[in-house]
Amino acid sequence: MVGRISIMKMRICAPRIFGRAIFAGLTLLISTVGFAHNPNDNGLADDPAVAALLQYGQGQAVQLEGQMEIVHQDFKDGHGRFLFTLKQVDGTRVPLKFAKHPPTHLLSGDHVRANGRLSNGNLLLYSGSNVKQTGGGSTGGTVTPSIPVPNTLGPQSTLVMLVNFLDDTIQPYTVADAQNMFFNTASNFFTENSYGQTSITGTIVGWYTIPDSVTTCNMSQMASDARNAATAAGVNLSSYTRYVYAFPDNGACGWAGSSTVGGNPSESWINQSTPDSQTIHHELGHALGLWHSHSLDCGLTAAICSSGNVVEYGDRLDTMGTPQTASPHYNAFQKERLGWLNHGASPPIQTVTSSGTYTIGPYEAGGSGPAAVKILKSTNSAGVKTWYYLEARQALGFDSFLADSIYYTQNETAGVLVHQGTDGDGNSSQLLDMTPATPTSRGWFDASLATGQSFDDSTDGLSITPTNVSSAGATLEITMNGSACTKANPGVTVSPSQSQAVTSGTSVNFSITVTDNDSSSCAPATFNLSDVLPSGSWSGQWNTAVLPLSPGKSGSVTLTVASPAGTADGYYTLAIFASDASANTYAASSSATYLVSAPAAQVVSVATNQTSYLPGQTVSITVTMADGTVPEAGTNVAVTVTTPGGKGTTLNGTTGSNGVALINYKLSRRAATGTYQVQAGTSVLRTASVAGASTSFSVQ
Repeated sequence: MVGRISIMKMRICAPRIFGRAIFAGLTLLISTVGFAHNPNDNGLADDPAVAALLQYGQGQAVQLEGQMEIVHQDFKDGHGRFLFTLKQVDGTRVPLKFAKHPPTHLLSGDHVRANGRLSNGNLLLYSGSNVKQTGGGSTGGTVTPSIPVPNTLGPQSTLVMLVNFLDDTIQPYTVADAQNMFFNTASNFFTENSYGQTSITGTIVGWYTIPDSVTTCNMSQMASDARNAATAAGVNLSSYTRYVYAFPDNGACGWAGSSTVGGNPSESWINQSTPDSQTIHHELGHALGLWHSHSLDCGLTAAICSSGNVVEYGDRLDTMGTPQTASPHYNAFQKERLGWLNHGASPPIQTVTSSGTYTIGPYEAGGSGPAAVKILKSTNSAGVKTWYYLEARQALGFDSFLADSIYYTQNETAGVLVHQGTDGDGNSSQLLDMTPATPTSRGWFDASLATGQSFDDSTDGLSITPTNVSSAGATLEITMNGSACTKANPGVTVSPSQSQAVTSGTSVNFSITVTDNDSSSCAPATFNLSDVLPSGSWSGQWNTAVLPLSPGKSGSVTLTVASPAGTADGYYTLAIFASDASANTYAASSSATYLVSAPAAQVVSVATNQTSYLPGQTVSITVTMADGTVPEAGTNVAVTVTTPGGKGTTLNGTTGSNGVALINYKLSRRAATGTYQVQAGTSVLRTASVAGASTSFSVQ
């Protein structure tokens, strides 16, 4: 890279006489360095050498049309490389070299028109924008969430050709082994990932010895020779939409697997004497139309950034990412591109457009509910949208390795994975590391956003908090276009805090008030109410056990509690609980006392202020009520005065705080002489019999 920059500077500063020599040097550089194997170049990075040649007008300006071929090579040392080729109608293959931004919106088989400069058999182009799709081919148009990659649903008719070389005729595995690799394991992987919509079917043929040497690596020649051998053996190639060429280790190639990105038929190469499942699933993913699943490295303190390092194979939870023994599910962005999510009969992805509480099921299980959610992150000047994708992984199916302590380290099944991806750009899948302070090397599976933690994108006014994650899925609190939501424990109060003394078996109503203490930017919450009553046959009945509230608001419900008949006198504690239904870690409790007290004997006495009276005087009658020795206040009493002739008069009163009621009886001036009977009583009973007392006075 330093050499390239130095040459460019020399061309600007050198005298004109050296221009031709420097130009020749650039040509040599582009042919020997720019296109040579570079272990740090994936074929998508900016290429200053190509840019320099274009700047100097190298080659002839041309417009070429043909069929796009995009091939990716996955090298055994962990790096990869994309190769772009234009296949013209006459069969000519023209390598495409881009100064920057190759066309990651295209697939193999797309018909395109390319404008560039033809130099030394290569077409030099400034960027992918110089390649325009003319219609037809694999996609017939730009792939979007509503228009997925074609030919990804249903049985994928696959021809696997086993070949070896003139100077190495080894057959390292049997046809039966290959049958199991592709039409059992790989087919099961596709079926599970697609929620039953896609499978691998077809035929294994060979072994064929092709006229190629193990010391060379010409991919297109090996493919052509393999197809010729199959045709000579009577195979009808047109019956298949996917070709796989599998052969023993060829050290000249260097890569473990390679594949076209899309195509009909697609072509994949497996360069392994003992093919592993992850390589097969990875290359067949390319064949379907998938690019790599990357990760975004923003350093040790941030999960999202505008200028981070995109790690080519960085997604450790995706088979299109980090090479490993396991074959994790493709992520939600990738599955949406394939039509395996959010298309037709596929499980849905819920698009979040407002703050609220959202639920997703276990990602691997599918079902009618959302398997993931997506949230708009940004829209560029051309109207192209970038999204966040959230999914809840569990140790199910091909993701069962997450339960293996060799792989699992912290939080992959206890949180949600967060990816980002851009519409129409197959190469934009990025895993965001929600624990950036920990290492991001292979085998470290802790990128999830764990329960109770929050991811805040202040630029977009977005906050995401998983409030509950389990084998049943995940519940997410999402706040959009505002300050971050801060969850808090609710407030709970009970009234009365202690009931009046009641006899056993009595029903007592308690009013429970709950307050939502979440910050104002949080979505409304629903609180579940429950109780713990004393042991025994106590009963509790809620008028409602679910209370929806907005942040800062309060609401009340009623709990009716009854003790069993025969409960001993005493103070009994009732426990009341309220928890956020979407995040049960946010909870609070309170308590109240239910008082059982058997009534003391009710004491009633009545007396007059004198024993005898004259006609016209007033008789002052005192009625005293008590529960045992405790004055009984507020009790209604009735006093009946009966004359000597048998005529009765009833007077009413109420006891005061001292348990005494004063009632006056006025004697007329012609009151009959003799003995008057006074009977006092109450309708408020503490025993089964009527409480009462009597006395008498005389009139002279």
